[in-house]
Amino acid sequence: MRTTISQIPVEYRHIAGFTLLVTYIVMLLGAYTSAIGAGLSCPDWPTCYGTWVPFLQPEIIANSPYSALQIFAEWAHRGLAMTAGVLIVGTTLGAWVTHRNTPIVKWSATAALALLPLQVILGGLTVTEDLQPIIVTTHLGVAILILLCLLTTCLVAYLRR
Repeated sequence: MRTTISQIPVEYRHIAGFTLLVTYIVMLLGAYTSAIGAGLSCPDWPTCYGTWVPFLQPEIIANSPYSALQIFAEWAHRGLAMTAGVLIVGTTLGAWVTHRNTPIVKWSATAALALLPLQVILGGLTVTEDLQPIIVTTHLGVAILILLCLLTTCLVAYLRR
């Protein structure tokens, strides 16, 4: 199926590929957040210091034991993860509309979507349970499964065009 946005043809495979890329970047940003010791730099969940945008309140940054970079990394990881979640929903809906006769595209996208609520819960538990290793590891494991589902969706959509 082909639609146009400002005369640029957009196909399902492009949307699936973009979703895959954004999801991968979320994972990289999560790894970076962990590597710089910023996993708890937003001490509550789903907000960050009780607000959605902590940078609009300079006193939060000034009084935090974490640097602005650490807070930004964690905050950006959450925001980009939310964006990836919306893209996964769209990719799954698109699969059911444009690839009705391609079960692997439909079901791999659906599997990614089915794993998404678990991933959101694990993301919240990562913070509320103070980075318990089993939770952090499971959070990464589910992210890898979602990425694999999206990779399958994307590859088959490209091969079946």
